[in-house]
Amino acid sequence: MRRREDGGSTTSVPEKAFKMLAVSLALLSFLMLTSYGVFLWFIEPPESGGGQAQPTSSQTMHLTVNEELLAANAGPEMVTIERLDLTGGTWRNGVYSVLILGEDDGFGGPDVIMVALLDTNVGSLDVLSIPRDTMVNVPWGLKKINSIQAYYRQLPGEHTNYAEAMAEQVGRLIGHIPQNWITLDLRGFTNLVNVIGGVEFYVPQNMQYADPEQDLNINLRRGLQRLNGNQAMQLVRFRSFPEGDIARIGVQQDFMHALADQLLSIEGLLAVGDLVRIFEENVDTNMSLRSLAFLAYELLRLDAADIRFHSANVANANITDQVNGISYVSLYVDPWIVLINRYINPFTWQIMAEDLEILTRNLSNGQLFTTNDAEIIDNWAR
Repeated sequence: MRRREDGGSTTSVPEKAFKMLAVSLALLSFLMLTSYGVFLWFIEPPESGGGQAQPTSSQTMHLTVNEELLAANAGPEMVTIERLDLTGGTWRNGVYSVLILGEDDGFGGPDVIMVALLDTNVGSLDVLSIPRDTMVNVPWGLKKINSIQAYYRQLPGEHTNYAEAMAEQVGRLIGHIPQNWITLDLRGFTNLVNVIGGVEFYVPQNMQYADPEQDLNINLRRGLQRLNGNQAMQLVRFRSFPEGDIARIGVQQDFMHALADQLLSIEGLLAVGDLVRIFEENVDTNMSLRSLAFLAYELLRLDAADIRFHSANVANANITDQVNGISYVSLYVDPWIVLINRYINPFTWQIMAEDLEILTRNLSNGQLFTTNDAEIIDNWAR
């Protein structure tokens, strides 16, 4: 402090600047803490409880067949919709299950089927990919899990949103029905990658494919590169791998891990406003904005190493199965259950084979059966 000529005192310019800076920082900190408090007050966990996919109730099938219409070679109207009775199961607190569906442009069902299990107690996210060709017990000829989209969208009633029906069918494979679901279309996926500045990724092979009917033109070169939104879309939609769809899922998961790294980076944090807009325009979900904000908050607290990806592979599935000349993925029951219990089980108890309805083969004689002894809807002739 320096003395004024009239005997008073005054404050030096540097000291004034320091005080102003201190007041500004204090005000900014207060505003940040207040905003953070408001945010924490605003967010709300999504629904976490659920039930077994196969309750002990006698009404275990949500799909029944009208035999007369079936005999007349009828279409999807032959299916009667019934809700599953969600009973039983002690769901662990702080654990949330979300079904994620990546839609294509209307050809052939969803390209991506994933179940994400977020455990906020230990700070982990496990993501299970289910191949689109996975064999399921449905009352139509094409018994692939991704066929549900095409059939349910033609049905009247409360299941007009196929994501709910998909969640129930996925539940028969993993022992619990995801209570939350998100569908993301191709435009949303492309825009998401673009707003975070692209994703650095090693493309494992040259990828060329063209389908004018789908307006799809894939042309990627092997090697490390930063993929923009359109290139990322080409990557995840490419199917011509020597190992088939299982290799495709592996590439998708590797890219999702790289995408998660980018979203958790400073570029991802700075793009949060654009990401919210993309969700509003391109995402369909049964979750509220408050629940989505809660999940975003929990995901931002994770490190990339806390996110693990799993899928059907040669260790837990026959990836080259066929019925009537159509390729399927049929699950091996025992290793599949080990995978489910280790990573995708939200309950306090172990999931057993009888809790599931997996349509698969007896390895000793090759005959098809279901793990819960449900009747196989034998409609492969259509």
